[in-house]
Amino acid sequence: MIWILQRLLLLILPILGVAYIFYKIYGSLWYFLFIPVFIFLPFVLFYFYRNKRSVSLEIFLGHYLFYLNYIVFGALIILSIALIFKMFSIDILKEVSYRKTSFHIFMIFSLGILSILGYKNFKNISVENYETPKEIIRNEKKLKFAFISDVHLNGKFDGSKLKTAFEKMKNEDVELVLIGGDFLDNSYKSVTDDIKSIIDETNFKHGIYLVLGNHEYYGGIEGNIEYIKNLGVNILRDEVVEIEGITIVGRDDRYNKKRKSLDELLKNVDKKSSVIVVDHNPQSLKELGNEKVDLYLSGHTHKGQLFPFNLVVDYMYENSGGYRKIGETHTYVSSGLGTWMIPYRIGSSSQIMIFK
Repeated sequence: MIWILQRLLLLILPILGVAYIFYKIYGSLWYFLFIPVFIFLPFVLFYFYRNKRSVSLEIFLGHYLFYLNYIVFGALIILSIALIFKMFSIDILKEVSYRKTSFHIFMIFSLGILSILGYKNFKNISVENYETPKEIIRNEKKLKFAFISDVHLNGKFDGSKLKTAFEKMKNEDVELVLIGGDFLDNSYKSVTDDIKSIIDETNFKHGIYLVLGNHEYYGGIEGNIEYIKNLGVNILRDEVVEIEGITIVGRDDRYNKKRKSLDELLKNVDKKSSVIVVDHNPQSLKELGNEKVDLYLSGHTHKGQLFPFNLVVDYMYENSGGYRKIGETHTYVSSGLGTWMIPYRIGSSSQIMIFK
């Protein structure tokens, strides 16, 4: 009960703070009704239309959530500044209310700059090259592979970005592609592009291997699995494969409560080979113990996608994005190639990780 009250307070207090800011600037108590409606509207729409996913609704909600995030965040910053100045008997909010035009221009300009920067970060794909740590190389064979995650294909986020990513990988002479889940945003039925043609053009030497994410489960797991297999993509669902002397362990997503433990999957793995684990959710890094895992690759977090949520995921995950060594394991968490619904990134980038 106390836990529920704490969460409610964390939700209600910022909403009241935002409503208070607008009340002080515009002088109407209606904002205490309007602001909660404004904040909760996208979530209500998403809930009622969750089984009728339309592209136009998702486009609207994606932009709405982006601007909502920064309007709320900006209002809370203004409130914090106002409270500090209040200690010195200076009413900043009253001053702002006298200069509404200047305030409106500042807000529109700030949101415009953020949207341009955010869309650029979403659209442009960052290619990051990593040297495989020497201590985990246990044979003379060389393998250059790429890791991407969270493509979120649907009717809105089409195959053009995936095609660009594959072209960048080919330019880097990548031989193997590993995909860390959430390849589909929901159901394969919402994908409108010919993804098979895009994949058929790639011809990577060792192919494409994929693990499942929570979004594959949201859209109907069996249908999504069949669709992905028909694309010519290999699915590792609690399975192990050896490529060029390297053992790749693909874990099912945590959404499946019956998935195998890391201990079970590593039980029959050759202790002398290099071991790479691909697992959608980095929450599973907590399972690392004495198991011999050289590389652990994950996604899911989007590195928070929008500031200040990158600070939140930093708190939630042992590794929320990028590289971190945990015990003897080198862990890498991708910020994702695509995004969920919101076509913007602030404090993160669309990413391809390449290992050689």
